[in-house]
Amino acid sequence: MTETRQKRRNQQSKKNTNGKNKNIFKRILIVLFSIFVFGFTILTGLFFYYASTAPEITAADLQGATETEILDMNKELITKLGGENRDLIEPEEVPQGLKDAITSIEDKRYYSHLGIDPIRIIGSFVRNLRAGHITQGGSTITQQLIKLSVFSTKKEDQTYKRKIQEIVLALQIEREFSKEQILTYYLNKVYMANNTYGFGTASNYYFGKELNELTIPQLALLAGMPQAPSSYDPYAHPEQAKERRDLVLKTMKENGKLTDSQFQEAKDTPITEGLVAEHEQVSTDDNRLIFDSFLTMVADEVKEKTGLDVYSDGLTIETTVNSQAQNHLYEILNTNRYIQYVDDKVQNAVVMLDSTTGAIRAVNGGRKQTNLLAYNRAIQNDRSTGSTIKPIMDYGPAIEYLNYSTGQTMVDKPTKYSSGFELNNWDNQYMGTMTMRKALVLSRNTPAYQTFKAVGNDNVQAFLKKLDLSVMNDGEESLVESNAIGANISPVKMAAAYTAFANYGTYSKPYTVTKITTRDGQVLQFKPDQHQAMKDSTAYMITNILKDTFTYGFANDLKMGNLPHAAKTGSTNYTPEQKRAMGASLEDNIIPDSWFIGYSPAYTISVWTGYDNPYTAGSGLTLTEQAYSKWIYAHLMNYAMKQTPVKDWEQPSSVVASQIVVGSNPLALAGPNTPSDRVSTELFVKGTLPTQQQYVEEKIAPPSGLNVNFDAAKKEITVTWNAVKSNGDKPRYTISVGGQSQTVDKTSATFKNIIGESVQISLTVTIKDKTSDPVTYELKLGTKAEEKQETSSTTIQQNPQQQQPPQQDGQTTQEATRNKTTTQSAGQNN
Repeated sequence: MTETRQKRRNQQSKKNTNGKNKNIFKRILIVLFSIFVFGFTILTGLFFYYASTAPEITAADLQGATETEILDMNKELITKLGGENRDLIEPEEVPQGLKDAITSIEDKRYYSHLGIDPIRIIGSFVRNLRAGHITQGGSTITQQLIKLSVFSTKKEDQTYKRKIQEIVLALQIEREFSKEQILTYYLNKVYMANNTYGFGTASNYYFGKELNELTIPQLALLAGMPQAPSSYDPYAHPEQAKERRDLVLKTMKENGKLTDSQFQEAKDTPITEGLVAEHEQVSTDDNRLIFDSFLTMVADEVKEKTGLDVYSDGLTIETTVNSQAQNHLYEILNTNRYIQYVDDKVQNAVVMLDSTTGAIRAVNGGRKQTNLLAYNRAIQNDRSTGSTIKPIMDYGPAIEYLNYSTGQTMVDKPTKYSSGFELNNWDNQYMGTMTMRKALVLSRNTPAYQTFKAVGNDNVQAFLKKLDLSVMNDGEESLVESNAIGANISPVKMAAAYTAFANYGTYSKPYTVTKITTRDGQVLQFKPDQHQAMKDSTAYMITNILKDTFTYGFANDLKMGNLPHAAKTGSTNYTPEQKRAMGASLEDNIIPDSWFIGYSPAYTISVWTGYDNPYTAGSGLTLTEQAYSKWIYAHLMNYAMKQTPVKDWEQPSSVVASQIVVGSNPLALAGPNTPSDRVSTELFVKGTLPTQQQYVEEKIAPPSGLNVNFDAAKKEITVTWNAVKSNGDKPRYTISVGGQSQTVDKTSATFKNIIGESVQISLTVTIKDKTSDPVTYELKLGTKAEEKQETSSTTIQQNPQQQQPPQQDGQTTQEATRNKTTTQSAGQNN
């Protein structure tokens, strides 16, 4: 009885448990169903919302050219890109081979779907879910046409909203147009590289024929290009173009459009078969030529920053260019109104930046350009900078890391690289003790090298990195000793580095684009990319030195009114072997490169002049051509500053000025008795003024009463002189006769075995650590010479501004040795 009751209780408990489980399961189902319904409702709502906000599309959108408008800094139209050079074809002009090729590689179910391909969409949807974002599209040819007509091709724009709108519009145009018409619209619209649009245009551009005259391999080549036109350009990348063409042929075979034998025959066809010779693109639009270098930079920058294509995405781009300055620069380089060019082969590269932002206001990559998308020497031409590198490589880092003053004592003296090769100056002379200011302004090489070594490679590399500069040697980023006086860098990069000097140490990366508006109204804005690259004291002190380029430096002949500006010149020289190979005389005053980089608080201008093939006969810059760079700078800067308020740099609180004794080591402040020719006002980083408060220059007078007696029979010379008075310290006299020398503390000396027609006699006196100037006398032998001589010789240093041959400022080609030192040719920088 008890067992029966227990069984009943157990059975009832199971029933209750089962009931509870069923209730929980029902609740879970209800919750899941509710979530599904809610999610479906939301997704459906989003779908219809996105669909309702899709842009309108018309036949004009599908057929019309997709143009990008390029505006200048004042929002004035410069030109339009993407709408030119287009030969439209009609549906009946599309050969069957092209239809087979393009549908096989792009959309094999094109003729069976309704604008969208569910199979491709599901496949790409699964892959995108796994990735967490859209990595691959399922776009049909119809959808691609929509992208080209109303949307951008930017990868970041491949959102679910955009995909939904594509689907809606694809279904719409499939209802309104035939398959053949849609395909023709697509074939007319795609970009085919080399500023060429549409298959009709591409057929004539690449093969010089109409589409219906092309072979299957040629049609397959064209069909493979739309995915990545520049990458599959048969001129620029023939191997990649062949791989892509062969893939098209393979898909045609797999889709039954080619037999095995047809496939193999087409695959074996050389990619170059039928290609016409690569030709230049000539424009009748003057603005396209005038702005060509700038426009190529705009296109590259837009692609780099956004992934958008200026030739196919129909953008409105606001840029940084000053149209008036750009036109003026073009006129300077391409007419003889400002400069009398000796021929049309000599080339220039010029860039003008806004000193405070890095905005490119004007740029030209070459003279006498006739074709579009031409070689842009301003960004592609890494030629040796010569001495324009010295503020960056030597003296800037010395101020930044070693707290050098502009009056730092330096010695221009015979100097060798670690390899033992001698480093010379441009004039093959040495100027002795000088300030850092004078060493930079007069562009002496040996002080620059000594400073480079004192700073050290690590500090120099750190300084370069902050200026976005890298120097290559032997195929790797590294420095060699001769980089102290030159390195291979483009004009744009050099201009950018100098903006940091112009803007109190703030480096500004050059840029061309300020705002982009896409076809669907999306707005992208861009700000200057800037950072502090050096202390404001470093920038100001370098600028203060380089101002003297226009007073006693290599540009003292430029008359530019009261404009506050600073500059550095640079040039490179030929080795004797290079001159001989060119058929030039060793005495010919020719060089490969001439640079001028100057700046004001408003603008920074970098100018290079040279020949594209500088080591061929007749390609060395003559004295006249060497001056082009500085005159281009002068004409452009003068023009730009006409519309710009003139202001000077203000000395920052981190810099102090003081009068120093030139040549003192360590530096000392000038005292009341310091001769005026030994006093210079120089700049110091605050807190680094010399501790010696006064320096009194005491000159020792040379000995007087020099008397020379020659005994011809004994072949002896006896020299006597008057004693020099001193306050306790005993004078010591050094007397030299011919090749003999004596140091004595008396006032006479005798020299024997004197032979020859004449002898040079020199006498100095030393008291403590100071030595007088020498008294010199030349004695003609064979006669009794007894006379008093009290004149002191003075070596007069000739002014480098007046020396002949005319000034050059550069370095020779670097030939790095295995131990990372570089031998220097006979010609040197200045």
